[in-house]
Amino acid sequence: MTAFQPELLDNADALLAADRGGLLRALAFAGAQVRRTVEVAGEFGVDRLRGSQPPRAVLVAADASAPYLAGLLGVLAAAGAPVVEWRDAGLPTWAGPADVLLVVSAEGRHPRLAELVSQADGRGLTLAVAAPAGSPVAYAAARHPVADVSHLAQVPPRALWWALATPALLALDALGLTNNRALLGEVADALDAVAEADRPDSSSYTGPAKLLAADLAESVPVIAGIGAAATVAAHRFAGSVQLIGGFTAVSAALPDDVARIGALLEFASSEADFFADRVSEATARPRLVLIGDDDRFGNDRDAEWDGLGEDAGRRAGSALAGLASSRGIGNSRVLVPDAAPLVRFAAATATGDFAATYLALARGVDPSAPRLGELPH
Repeated sequence: MTAFQPELLDNADALLAADRGGLLRALAFAGAQVRRTVEVAGEFGVDRLRGSQPPRAVLVAADASAPYLAGLLGVLAAAGAPVVEWRDAGLPTWAGPADVLLVVSAEGRHPRLAELVSQADGRGLTLAVAAPAGSPVAYAAARHPVADVSHLAQVPPRALWWALATPALLALDALGLTNNRALLGEVADALDAVAEADRPDSSSYTGPAKLLAADLAESVPVIAGIGAAATVAAHRFAGSVQLIGGFTAVSAALPDDVARIGALLEFASSEADFFADRVSEATARPRLVLIGDDDRFGNDRDAEWDGLGEDAGRRAGSALAGLASSRGIGNSRVLVPDAAPLVRFAAATATGDFAATYLALARGVDPSAPRLGELPH
């Protein structure tokens, strides 16, 4: 791993050569993944989930290719049923026919997920799965709706989030908990727009992801989401910076975490020790990154949503930005379109994925390579 090389960001050929696993190209097809899943929803059999009563609870089990999916589903379905991320190898004792299990798996070979599907089938839970056809997970769910993701076998796992999330979003619709399908075209368009703005030949002075990568390169990103959906976006963004970029990152929810993040910023040194050795004693300082710090949801059709902006959260974000400025700490904002929360979430997280990839490439890190501790199933 080398020091961050900002000049590499303006060399598209060098970026593509360094991106050995093709993650940049794969991320650019996220919108196409969403559209394809919607087009073949009939083959998924998702309409079989429709019933007269909404479920008591929705359990979500996902592999590492869909981090924080349960968090997003929980925000979207909050008014209808609780959504629980389930990580154990066995279902909870209370789970039964009144409940739902949603499972997404890029490879379909995870033994824990296959066991959960088998248990759900035996207990009579409503069940839907996204996994490659013929895999142990898909085989265990043979009597239930299965979205086949076999065609994505050659896609880098870190670019599969929307291919796995879209079947789950459609399942929530069929269960009567959300109306996501009406927004998925806008989601795909937002993902395409981010890919166009952040393409490898974009300028490091205008491309949002490249600008963020340069801003975050010599810092510890502190990524704060304002509102429930923005908080999930912040967690996903920070996770991408950690896994893809190999950087330390912190995520937070505003307004709840304002004191914690305020303390972090308050006690960060406002200027380096004049006598410090600039090489051996260099320390990375925090940089505040805000997601959702606008008033889009103040008075409009989506006002009932806890979307990407809340009054209290915006006040907290403004206070943190002021504190950062007073301490000489930089702050950045992730710009999102004027749209529904799901669309804004898509734009914010896609920008995070591209920024993390550019961070990795400009440091000589392969963004697609397996990380220490990642085990095949």
